[in-house]
Amino acid sequence: MRSNNYFTLRALAVAAILAGSGQAKADLTFFNNQAAYMAAISAPGVDNFEDLPWAVIGQSVNRQAGEHYYSAWAVEESGNYTDLYTSGSSADQWLSTDRAADYLTFGYFSEKVNGAGGFFFGSDEMGNFKAGQTIRINAIDADGVEQIKIVENATPGSFYGFVSSSHLEYFQVSAVQPNGDYTWVAGNDLALGTIAAAVPEPASYALLLAGLGLLGAVAQRKRA
Repeated sequence: MRSNNYFTLRALAVAAILAGSGQAKADLTFFNNQAAYMAAISAPGVDNFEDLPWAVIGQSVNRQAGEHYYSAWAVEESGNYTDLYTSGSSADQWLSTDRAADYLTFGYFSEKVNGAGGFFFGSDEMGNFKAGQTIRINAIDADGVEQIKIVENATPGSFYGFVSSSHLEYFQVSAVQPNGDYTWVAGNDLALGTIAAAVPEPASYALLLAGLGLLGAVAQRKRA
């Protein structure tokens, strides 16, 4: 009878600890509002791409947004690096890709980057804004949590971003190609930020303490 009680207590203890620790699982949140995104991060830094040359051929560029560091590059579907190009105007420069089907990619973020966002939209072959286009945005964090969003009618004023409770690994944007036409993706004002470490909710603490208490009872009964 004592053995049965022992295994029951042990199972309850493990379940309580797992339930408590489950609250700490990484959460990846999508934002389509700049104010809400900025409210969710701290230590924000923005890279407006104004100092980039007209073309960056076949390589990544190392960039900085405030105190945060990252790399930007263009990649084709096969995974090979392609070329980055800038478009827009001298007063407001955008980052874009060489070919319409290429993915504009941001990654290798410095340690405290939990969020990435910016203004993303479609452009034509001359680098001008192209109305009515659809873009694909996805992000993945250090825990392997990934989200993909498809947004329609993106404009130069359309802000999109992701914030994770874990370190952000990659942020990627591409244009969904319209039938019989081509659209290039463009990005502007990449905003990076950090968040405070996730704090378990009071209910999680209670479950964790209950689990530890049960394990203590198990150990005491075993000694008896």
